Formats: sequence, structure tokens, C-alpha cells
Amino acid sequence: MTAKYQGFPGMEDILPGEIEKWQWIEEKARIFFDAAGFKEIRTPLLEPTELFVRSIGATSDIVHKEMFSFKDRGERDMTLRPEMTASVARAVIEKGLLKQAKSLRLYYMGPMFRAERPQAGRKRQFHQIGAEIINEDVVSDFEIIALLYKFLQYAGLKNIRLNLNDLGEEADRAQVRKSLTEHFSGEKARLCKDCQWRLEKNVLRVFDCKVPGCQPVIESAPWEDFFPLSDRFKTLGSKLEVHSIPYHVNRRLVRGLDYYNGVVFEITAEGLGAQNAVAGGGRYNNLYQELGGSATPCTGFSIGMERLLTAIEAQDPKAFEVLRARKVYFSPLEDHAEILRFCLEKAVLLREAGARPETTHGVFSLSQHLKKANQLGLRFMVIVGPDEFGKKVAVVKDLENRVQEEVGIEQIVAHLKKVMNLC
Repeated sequence: MTAKYQGFPGMEDILPGEIEKWQWIEEKARIFFDAAGFKEIRTPLLEPTELFVRSIGATSDIVHKEMFSFKDRGERDMTLRPEMTASVARAVIEKGLLKQAKSLRLYYMGPMFRAERPQAGRKRQFHQIGAEIINEDVVSDFEIIALLYKFLQYAGLKNIRLNLNDLGEEADRAQVRKSLTEHFSGEKARLCKDCQWRLEKNVLRVFDCKVPGCQPVIESAPWEDFFPLSDRFKTLGSKLEVHSIPYHVNRRLVRGLDYYNGVVFEITAEGLGAQNAVAGGGRYNNLYQELGGSATPCTGFSIGMERLLTAIEAQDPKAFEVLRARKVYFSPLEDHAEILRFCLEKAVLLREAGARPETTHGVFSLSQHLKKANQLGLRFMVIVGPDEFGKKVAVVKDLENRVQEEVGIEQIVAHLKKVMNLC
């Protein structure tokens, strides 16, 4: 029977059994970025539409075709955030955060929204992890790229490819736009209707086109003649080489947001098919001034969480086996206040240590507990009945190796941390 109410296409539920992978990558992100000196920021899902029009650019595909925008009850134009950098900039300016510190290093994670046609690798509600270095200029290009590269490795992603391009400063971009417009105008008849519109509005957006017929025209653009790589870009490349971070120069890479200038980058990964970009970012020195703040050099990146999880699992089908190994099932054998309190207290301590406790409420039969534990694919069980509790022990059962042992109730957390390799 068809459900009376169904979720909106491209906005998917994340159910138990899958959500653990999301929690795992979120925990990895918090550990990594906290350790690197970044602070988490959270912003509202809804922002004024003008914020994204001014920052992303009215001619970008995001603003032109993909935003979820509407008027609220006060007749204000509102938009579900399609990306996070503009929201972070708005928060920093509005709250005066740069008056409290000379520079900021922030990270975020959460849902974004774009009205795209749902397909593999593209959702209408998707999730990102990102980081921004705000009001630092000298070495922040290298630092943000190295941070992203090392985090993806820390998360378990292999076979990644870093692509770089140099868009130049605003004065350079004006000349580049002029040269590209002249070049593509001579090939206008071979461009699709969208690219013909982009040619008139913002020629850099032509490089976003995925229509096969436009690709030979796009490939023919002589970037090196229009804008050779800058000395700053070459210095960045040398530093990446010194730190053993391989990269490839891709002069077609422009990113889909108008606020970028200078270095832009993208990381692709195996296991994602045609939509193989897992992360990207770049420098944006003019955004804060455009939004009413002062001139503020910045750089940042965002990671697509759906794509990251898909790529990790595609490259290593057993990547998330560690989650199963860290699950432990508590099995109280009597509806006894002290036994239930023991199970809850130890479960909380184990969760703090990185384990994932499970139980079935209202069940006190060992056979039913065993059946549930096997259904969940768990490895460890903690069995506590009145006899065990009276002896101040609990039975720890390893379902995979089919062995069990009695452990003192005060040692149960330390014992499980050891066998689960959480120490």
C-alpha cells in the first residue's frame, strides 16, 4: 500500500543503520578540526534571498535556477541556504567577530538546499562539512588545501586528485572575462542556449556547462594566453610539492560561485561515477566588503557528505565494519531498578568512549535479547541478571568468537574498551 504522505523527491530520510555512518564522519570532522584549531559555527537554514544573490552572483546557476526561495508571512524574500560561506560571512559581520579576534578559523556541518533534478550525487537537500580561514592571507591558501587533503585521508578516502586553477584578482578577471567573451562570441552558434545566456551575463559560467556539444568549444579557450599562472600560484604549487601533496593544474576549473578570486581548487575521488567531485573551495577576498563589511582576505572549502560517504564505502566495502565492532548490546534479565540503572550508566560511559550501546526496552528474556543482538549484527553483549548482579559481575559475550566471560561490574567499561580497541 502506498503511504499517504511521502518525502519530497531529493530530500531523503537518513534511517537507523545508515545514520551511524553519518555520525561517524561528523565525529571525525569535529575531532580533526577542533585539533587543528578551528571552532564550530552554526547558522540558520533560512537567510534573506539578497544575501545569496549578492554573494553567489545573480548569474550563477545556483541563483539563476536552483534556489528554494519564497516570501514569508512578512512578505520578505527568504531562501533555504544553498551554501554556507555567505551565511558564515553574514554572521561574522553581524556579530562583529573580527572585532574580538584579528582572524578566525571556523568549521561547520549541516544541510544545504538546491532545486536540482535529483540524481546520483545530487540531492535537493544535501549536507556539507566545511572550513573557512578568515582575515589571513600570507599562507592560508596552502593551509586550507593541506587541511582538506589531510582530513579526507584521515576520514579514510584514498585515490584522491587535487585540481587547482588561478582565477586572478579582480583586475585580472576583468581582462580574462573580456578575452573569453571575445573568444566564445566567435563560437556562439556552437554553444547551447544556457551558455549563450551565460556569455551575455557572466562568461566564466560557460565553464560550468555539462552539455557534451559545448565541451569542444570550452576546451578551445586559450587560458594561458588570457591569463598565465601568477607567481603566487606557482609559490603555492612549490609548497604543496615540498609537503608531498600532489596536484594538477586545470585551467577549466572556475567553481560555481561568483565570489571566488585567486586560487580555486577541487578534489575528486574514485567510486563516484561521473559526479566525482567530493570537495572544493578557493579564495574569496571581496565577499565581506560586498556584504557591507571591510576588506577581508579569506579562503575556505566545503565537502559533500553524501559523496564522501559513498566514495569511502565504494573504495573499501568494509570501511564501516569498525562501527559494528564497537556496538555492544546490554541485556538486563530482570525489571530491576538497580540492574537497569547499571546498564544505563555503563552504556553512557561506553558511548563517551566511542562505543555504540544498544538495548531493547521492556525485554528481559535472554533468548529474545540474543535474537535481537543477532538481528542487529552486533558483536558484544553484556548480560546482567539478578544472579550476576548479586555477585557484582556481568557476563560479556563475544558473539563473533562464541566465547563469554564474567567481568566485575566496576571493570566492565575498562574491559569493553580494551576488547573494542577503544583504549
